[in-house]
Order: sequence, then C-alpha cells, then structure tokens
Amino acid sequence: MLRIRRIKIEIVTEKSTMGFDNFFDAHMNIICSEKNTSGKSSIISGIYYGLGLEEIIGGRGYNVLTSAFKTKIKLEEEEYNVLESKIFLEISNGEEVITIFRPVKMKNRECNLMTIFHSNMDNIYNSNTKSEDMYVHLPNSATSNKGFFTFLESFLGLELPSVPGNDTKEKKLYLQLIFSSMLIEQKRGWADLFSGMPHFGIREPKKRVIEYLLNMDTLKNEKLKHNLKVREKDITDRWKNLYGNMVKELEKKSLLLTGINNKVEILEETRHPIKVVYQENNQVYSIGEYIDIKRNEYQNLIKLKPKSVDNFEELRIELIKIEEDITFYEEKIKEIKANANKEKISLNKLSNSLKLIQTDIVNNQDAKKLRNLGSQEGFDSFKDTCPTCKQQISDTLLVSQNLTKVMSIEDNIKHLKSQENLFIFAIEQKNKNINDFEEDVIKIENLLSKLYQLAKVTRNDIFAIDGSVSESIIYKKVELNKTIEELQKLKTEIDMNIEEFKRLSEEWKDYLTDLGNLPKNKFTSLDEKKINSLRDNFVSNLKAFGYRSSSDSDIDKVMISKDTYMPIIENFDLKFDSSASDHIRRIWAFTIALVQTSNKLNGNHPGLLIFDEPGQHSIVVEDMEAFFDRLKSNSASNQIIVGITIKETDTRNLVYKKIGDGWKGIVIRDRAFTPFK
Repeated sequence: MLRIRRIKIEIVTEKSTMGFDNFFDAHMNIICSEKNTSGKSSIISGIYYGLGLEEIIGGRGYNVLTSAFKTKIKLEEEEYNVLESKIFLEISNGEEVITIFRPVKMKNRECNLMTIFHSNMDNIYNSNTKSEDMYVHLPNSATSNKGFFTFLESFLGLELPSVPGNDTKEKKLYLQLIFSSMLIEQKRGWADLFSGMPHFGIREPKKRVIEYLLNMDTLKNEKLKHNLKVREKDITDRWKNLYGNMVKELEKKSLLLTGINNKVEILEETRHPIKVVYQENNQVYSIGEYIDIKRNEYQNLIKLKPKSVDNFEELRIELIKIEEDITFYEEKIKEIKANANKEKISLNKLSNSLKLIQTDIVNNQDAKKLRNLGSQEGFDSFKDTCPTCKQQISDTLLVSQNLTKVMSIEDNIKHLKSQENLFIFAIEQKNKNINDFEEDVIKIENLLSKLYQLAKVTRNDIFAIDGSVSESIIYKKVELNKTIEELQKLKTEIDMNIEEFKRLSEEWKDYLTDLGNLPKNKFTSLDEKKINSLRDNFVSNLKAFGYRSSSDSDIDKVMISKDTYMPIIENFDLKFDSSASDHIRRIWAFTIALVQTSNKLNGNHPGLLIFDEPGQHSIVVEDMEAFFDRLKSNSASNQIIVGITIKETDTRNLVYKKIGDGWKGIVIRDRAFTPFK
C-alpha cells in the first residue's frame, strides 16, 4: 500500500524562502481554491515528481513542473527569480515511514538524484537517521539496487512482473504504467482511461496493468504463452541453423545428411536414425565406410613404387581420363553459368513485372479510396474505358456484338494481389535457383583445381627421365592423406552435431509437453469472477454518477471486453457512445471500479487515488456529490486526494460540506506557495 503523509515544497528567491508544507489524511483529502491558477495542480504535480512518476504528466525531469519551481514566482504582485527549489515527500507503506528528497533546481545537484531518509520529515537531519542516494530515469533505475524504482517497488511490496514486449523480449511492468491507472492529472488525464500512460514498448500495456491490479491468473498464462513462443522460436532457429551449416559442410565432401530435415521434430533412434552417407554408382556408404575406402586407396598407393619406371601406358591412360573429367566439368560449369544467366534474366523480368503490378495495385487502391469518398473525378477505369485510347474495354480479343462488363475495381485489386503473390513466390524461387547454381559452380571449380594439378603432375611423370620420382603418386598420397584427415575431423563434428540434434529434440519434446499443459480456458473461474465484479462495480458507479448517454436498460448492457478489459456496449468501446461529461463519468467509474474490485478480490492495487480537477465539462453538482460519496465509501482501505476549483457556489458549498463532515481540507485562499515563517 501507499499513503502520502506530507509534502513540503521549498522555493528559494532573492527575497525569501517560499513554498508549501502540509499533511494529508490517510483516507479523504480535498485540495481546493476559488481561483483556477492558485497552485493546486502544482502541489499534485509535486507529489508525482517526488515519486518519480512525472512521466504521467508528460515528460521526465523538472521541465514538466510549472515556472514557479524553475524560473519566477509571484508574491504580492511582484515576481522573483527562483534561485533554488526542492521537494520533500513523506510516504508510508503501512509499516514504515520514509521521506523522499528530490531537487527541482539546484546548482550542484541533478534532478535525477534522489535521497531516501528512513524517518519522517521532521527527523531527516537527525544524526541517527539513515539515508541513501538513488537515481531515477536513468538506465537500470527499475532493476539496479541503487535505482529509485527498484527501491520504491520493494518498499510498496508490489513485485512487478515481466510481461511480453512488442519484440520477442520481456519487459518489466514499470511503476509508471501501474500508477497511470490511479493518478488522474488535470491536462492529459481526462482524455481517456490511462491516458497518462507512457510508452515503454510493452504489448497491450492497459491489459497488463489491469491483470496485475486485479491479480489475474491470465497474466501468468499470458507470460507462459509468451515464454513458449520464445522457446519455440529459439529451438526452431537453432535446429535450422545447425541443419543448414551441417548440410553446407557435408556438400563440400559430396556427403549427404539423411534421417532429418530442417524442420524440428522428436527423434526416435530406432525409427529415424540420423546418418551421413556417401553415394557412388548406386552404392551407399556410411561416413566410416567412406573413410575406410579412402584409407585403402592410400595404402594401395604406398605399395606402388615411387619411381616413373615401366608405367608409361598406365600414366597415359590416367591422363586421358583426367583430361576427360576436366573437359566434362568445364562444360558443366558453362552449362550451369548459362542456366544461372537465364535465371537472372528471368528474375529481372519478374522484378520489373512485380513493380508494375504493385504500381497498379496502389493506383487502383487510390482510385477506390477516392471513389468511396465521393470523388466525381472522371477516372476512365470507373467507366470501363481505356484511359489511353478512350475505347470501351472488353475482356476478349474477339469482336463481339455483346459488350462484356470488365472487372470492378475491387475484383481488379484482388486479381492484382493474387498476381503479386505469384510473382513474389516466383522471384523467391529464382533467387534460390541462382544461389544453388553459384554454389555448384564453386564446388566444381574446387574439384577442377585439383584435377588441373593432378593432370600437371601426371604429365610430368610421363615425360620424366626414367628413375625419377613419380609426382602423381606423391600428389595423390598428399591429397588422400589430407582428405582422410578432413573426413576424420568432419566425422567428429558430425557426431557432436548429431548429439546436439538429440538435445534439441528433447527440448522440443519438453516444449510440446508444456504447450499441451497450458490451461485450455483463457480465464480461470476466479478470473471470470474478477471480470464480472469489475463490470458490476463499473455499471453501479455509472448509474450513481448519472451517466446519461445511455438509458438504464442500455447501461445494463455494458460489459467488460475479455480481449481488452475496457468497457464496451454491444461490442463497441463505450467512449464512442459518451457525451463529453459522460466521458468524465466513465473515467471516474472505471478508476474507482478497479480499486473496488482489487479490495474485494485480493488484488494488487496500491490503494491510492488522485483526481486533479474531476469536475470537467460542467458536471452537475448532484453527480459530483455522488462521486464524492462513492469515494468516501471506499476510503477505509484507500487514500483519496482530490484537487478541485470551487469557483461555482454549488461546488463550493458541496466541498465545504464534505470538509465539515470530517474530510481533510487544504483550502488555498490566494496562492499555494507562500513565504515560510
């Protein structure tokens, strides 16, 4: 819980020290004045600022505060320069009292620095009072031990959860978001429900705040779903990357990966063993067998004499075979490059056609928008007329006596969209084919490089002097030895990768198990009860406040959307059916309904409501009195602070009556900031 106990604002000028210092009741408080610009909102803004929540007003730091805090302050019709200003805020969590000191304007102290005194305000300078400095509105101020929001969250016992962000990452449900549901400031606060809520990249922040305030189980379920989506993407991406990298490395050695593909699955060793094989002349060898074949070739070469003696014919036949292979692969490269060039030409044509189609789509959509808006502009396509030759458009090249109606703009857009999708798919396929061709060329060029070298050393052997060392045998031995070493290293990597596939398979199995264990219903029975209670409290408040945009029978049709948790009537947002004054009543009703429901059903609401100038749009005094009475009836477990101008006689009489009934009244006669004695 949070209770505001006292606020002290000090403003130092060249003439004197001015400011405001007052205590608050733990339940009902009214700050009132007969003038509009007497400083009520400045006091309330000072509370927000002291709590580090000034983003609800519309910004960070002292710039959100009025000029009286920063530049000039008026006293007896004279203006004085503000030399220094600071705010002290005494708060309680029901068990402990602390005082927060935050500067507004100080020469050697930034406004992001806050000091926490572990005592009430009167004792902050005692020698035995513990104090500590913290920072606010800087990175980690909601997570670091020295971050003020970290401290305030702990002090209030809120335990804010992490919730899904607009990206895949989770973000903290920050205090500023929570308090935007209960601190209604004068300028922005009456625009809509939670209108002062800052943007922190959280997905559906209003939903998350309501779920937290009401302590709904669905918040946990939403987090579970989000975590499962993150897990699914993580496992899928790791599997695809592992598979792609493994296939790419195996292709360099003409090896194939069997038993799996790039789609993650649960592996069963008995039914789907993962294998790496080499295929030649309809024969399939495991990688171990393939390594043995290469070792045998190497052993056979060792048995050969390393001299070029009496093997002229063998070398000549071998050279012919090598040159035939070179010719074959050179032609193969030419063929692949020719096919790649054809694909590139085709890709270029497809890309140009796609641009034309997309231009046609935009033009048709623009024409449709203008037509739907009532444009009388003479678009020829509206009249089924060719915009170039001005002749009637027909859907056939054959001469016909019957004029056939062409497609409407809507049908034409659908047709163009389907063509666009086909062209995009075709372009993706062309790009894939080109990439495959380029990879094939690289592999064959690597093979040719080895054949060129082998041909060279074989020719050297043929024309070598008898008794000289056979270069071809030595070259083959070196290449084979290198290949065997590479295959052995690759086999080790393959074994490791297969184990990684098995680990990912187990993770996938766990993920599917957790996915299956998700609650089948979005809401638990307790959640349903809380939503129904929120709805009943809201409707009851609307009726009490004289909501007039709908009849009583229609008000009973008001529901709380299970998608947004916002009030709706016949599936439309209630604000669209509200007059200006009823829009204000709607904000009253919903803000109070949240705390009512939280109090009744063990929610997380901190129990503080602040309304700055709730009598917007000339609310009648009877409804204002009903608003005050509803606040009073909920004040036993909550603290209420209302700032209001009492210029009208009826409103003034009502406010003084409430103060006379025991409400804490802070009546500002002229200006809130006066000289300290």
